[in-house]
Amino acid sequence: LRHLCPRHRPVLSCSWSRLCLLKRRLFTMKLESPEFQSLFTEGLKSLTELFVKENHELRIAGGAVRDLLNGVKPQDVDFATTATPSQMKEMFQAAGIRMINNKGEKHGTITARLHEENFEITTLRIDVVTDGRHAEVEFTTDWQKDAERRDLTINSMFLGFDGTLFDYFNGYADLKNKKVKFVGQAKQRIQEDYLRILRYFRPGAEL
Repeated sequence: LRHLCPRHRPVLSCSWSRLCLLKRRLFTMKLESPEFQSLFTEGLKSLTELFVKENHELRIAGGAVRDLLNGVKPQDVDFATTATPSQMKEMFQAAGIRMINNKGEKHGTITARLHEENFEITTLRIDVVTDGRHAEVEFTTDWQKDAERRDLTINSMFLGFDGTLFDYFNGYADLKNKKVKFVGQAKQRIQEDYLRILRYFRPGAEL
């Protein structure tokens, strides 16, 4: 990543592990960088501790992972979890944590407010029916299934809070090589959501 971030290069150690499921290869590595460490506010620490306590997995998802790998602190951070919306609501209510903006709940998104920060957390999903703009979703606990439904390989990665990267579709390699690729078949991804055409060009301008 020298050419991407000359001042603060992430410190990485890499390892490969094979998945039998769908014969895909999961690439994992450790990210340790100032940008990643700066995310650990009091709010995020409290959030992660709560999910660990309740035995639900929580990871950073999407564009924030891409930014961190580029040595950039993300402006917005989205989170993905194995917990369902009802489980999150029950968990937050029991802990006395305020929830705001419930419009995304039917799609699996709960927004919690801790230490004056908002955290948008979405349950892992599978698209059941799509119409070119909206989707009916089914919740899952399978991280790879959620990665399969995402638009671009560079947006389909997850980052654990110990710095472990989970990359099912060679997103890290594409990011290093400044390549923008759809997850799976481009035609299918676009037919599911036509706005993905715009998303295809936007990351390309940022790489």
